Amino acid sequence: MEVFQEQCESISELTGALDINTVDEVRKILLAHLEQNTSIVVDLSSVASCDAAGAQLLLALEKSAESAGKPFVVLATSEGFARDCANLGITITPSTVQSAAKNSTILVGGGIR
Repeated sequence: MEVFQEQCESISELTGALDINTVDEVRKILLAHLEQNTSIVVDLSSVASCDAAGAQLLLALEKSAESAGKPFVVLATSEGFARDCANLGITITPSTVQSAAKNSTILVGGGIR
């Protein structure tokens, strides 16, 4: 799992598998990103798969954002992500984003993209 973060609109692009093996790292990154920004936008269009732990992480992040009074927005989802969530009985759909200006992209744990 890789997390790309784009500053300005606090966009976090997740790639790879969002599962029990990756949720701890992703949780730390996204919670820190949430603390540092007025909102969080998550792009799930490159998530290959998602298990119950991954879906639970997203739902918990949504609650954390709500408690902090900050918007939590899903920019896009992949077919694999949507299928896996549907198999779990969960629907996570894209929300509306007003603007998505891109200033920089940081590949967490691997350099700069």
